[in-house]
Amino acid sequence: MNKMATASRRRSRFSQDLQCPICLEAFIRPKGLQCGHKYCESCLQSHINSTVINRGTPHASFPCPVCRADTTLPDTTARVQQWAESFAGNVIVSFLNDAGEAHGENSCDICLKCNKENLATYVCRDCKNFLCTLCREHHDQITSKNIHSVVDLFADKSMFVIPILSQLEMCVKHPKKHLKFFCGDHNALCCNTCGFLEHQKCKRINPIGDLVRSLDVETKSKDVEVNIRNIQSYMKQTARKIKENIDNIENDKSAILQQIRSLRSELNAKLQKLEDDLIASLEINHKTEDLTLDNQETRGKSLISAIENDLTQFDLVMTHGSAVQKVIMLHNMEKNQNRHLSAISEYQSDIKYIRFELEVSKNLKELMNDFHAFGQIKVTRTKPSLPTCPVIGTSQPKASIVSGYFGTSLKNRKAVKILEFRVKVSGEHNSCYISDVLTLHGEKQIFIDFNNMKIKVYGENYQFQESMTLQGKPWSACILPDDNMAVTLPFNKTILVVRMEDKMHKVREIKTRLQCWGIAVLKDQLVTTTFNDEHSVLILNMAGTEIRAVRPDNYQSEKLLGPRYFKMNQAETVIYVSYYGGSRMVAFDTSWNTLFIYTDQEFEGSYGLDTDREGNIYLCGYGSCNVQQISENGKLLRSLITKQQNNKKIVSIKFFRNMDRFLVTYASCNDVELYDMCD
Repeated sequence: MNKMATASRRRSRFSQDLQCPICLEAFIRPKGLQCGHKYCESCLQSHINSTVINRGTPHASFPCPVCRADTTLPDTTARVQQWAESFAGNVIVSFLNDAGEAHGENSCDICLKCNKENLATYVCRDCKNFLCTLCREHHDQITSKNIHSVVDLFADKSMFVIPILSQLEMCVKHPKKHLKFFCGDHNALCCNTCGFLEHQKCKRINPIGDLVRSLDVETKSKDVEVNIRNIQSYMKQTARKIKENIDNIENDKSAILQQIRSLRSELNAKLQKLEDDLIASLEINHKTEDLTLDNQETRGKSLISAIENDLTQFDLVMTHGSAVQKVIMLHNMEKNQNRHLSAISEYQSDIKYIRFELEVSKNLKELMNDFHAFGQIKVTRTKPSLPTCPVIGTSQPKASIVSGYFGTSLKNRKAVKILEFRVKVSGEHNSCYISDVLTLHGEKQIFIDFNNMKIKVYGENYQFQESMTLQGKPWSACILPDDNMAVTLPFNKTILVVRMEDKMHKVREIKTRLQCWGIAVLKDQLVTTTFNDEHSVLILNMAGTEIRAVRPDNYQSEKLLGPRYFKMNQAETVIYVSYYGGSRMVAFDTSWNTLFIYTDQEFEGSYGLDTDREGNIYLCGYGSCNVQQISENGKLLRSLITKQQNNKKIVSIKFFRNMDRFLVTYASCNDVELYDMCD
């Protein structure tokens, strides 16, 4: 079979592969899901809007429009309106789309210049020209093979190499710009535009060629490949576990359906027997009492007949009898009168007025009052026995393409203040007290101002955007699974749920039994700290119903008073809680068992805390005016910010996602400081 026929078949197949299943048009900004299906970004976002926003799907996932497979987000912090954007673009589809439009289904570029049209069977990686067999020979003569690399379009996998290579050197933010620099401050590759706009103040920015010369690419590529293959193996094993779980819950469903039907049959049989027994009892009682009443009725009729007979004789004698006969009749009637009264008295004493009514069993009444369902479906979620992740949670070092170049550990870097900006807005009479900070995507920060009772939003370049005034003093905030924000109002005993789309507005309120201070989301639950109930952590469901209160067993001896803030590690296996009283920090596992308790003599008044991308913990000392850097296992590494550097009471610290940069806020202070972790 010649290459022309093969190419024709491939073009036919590709024309279908390059068509969005939703709009049935050529892909525009194609996005690929985990199941393998691809969609235009706008089509995918429209599907997400109709599925998640309009229908109110509670979890951060949605079904694939084609196969209905549950699709989870690559970035769980993205807002719903940005879900489609958060999926990786499909470089191969984009390339083939562009190639089809620009080259008439891969026609030879050289022939097109001569007003001819021949199928391209090769492409040059360097000059990007599509070439037919004849033009390829001329191309090889003009350009040395050692300089330009030509690839057979129909060789195995080659068509996938071209789009990847053509896009690899292009900037993601500026697709028409080539990557030129590497910024060590942000561990980021950037083009000229990115360098000018975003990295002007960065100290460790160098041409990408310096990085190329400093790396042993061959050795590093082997290390990276081993790590990626280990991750692949791990994910395949995990996927098998999930598939096994899918099969198990399918079996569970079938078994429960059988149990429900069996329960219904047993219940029907039991109810039928109870009904039959009750009806039989009614029949027996009715027959017995009916016979008694029949006898009473017969006796009554007999008495009436005897009395009527006496009256008949009395009337006849009184009308037709002689005087002697009348006297005798009167005498007899007086005797009969007493006899009748005696018989009637005896008869009446035996008379019982009988009625029937249904007296429902007390147990049945109680059962019916409580009986709203046959039962309930209990869903148990336990941590499965998964293979150990080869990168996260092991002693194996994380692979870094820049190790040895800009790969200095954060444990050895200095915190350098690079910016100080004001968060006090016009019209406020109180000084600011920023008790908590949220750093979101799109360079957006949310500040919780305790003193001024406001939520403040700042955008790019730390410029004020909007604020929302509250009916109480807010303390802490977190992002909920539905992308809303939960804010605690401790003195109101209220958790306020705020929607952040367009302008902020209140969605609902959750009333708590006790004051609520720090707040976080742990799996499908809300957790909040309180100074009451012996300084407990309250666990609520997402509707706000309190499930239980927990605290460390040795909270009294360890002086664990006044829990303030929460933070979870990236693997969501450890929960850190700061305790202001006693100046401690406690690490819990997800079952709220105490792992370790941290304290230090140079540290006073535990307040805000956060973790960096390496897992180090940062704890603010309100009284000691410092920030300590602590290892994952609770060992003091150093004081990152000291009282000598900054003699102000530190309230909170917040790292930017995947960046070595953080914000610090202070008590009764109108400014927030921005720090970089620098060598």
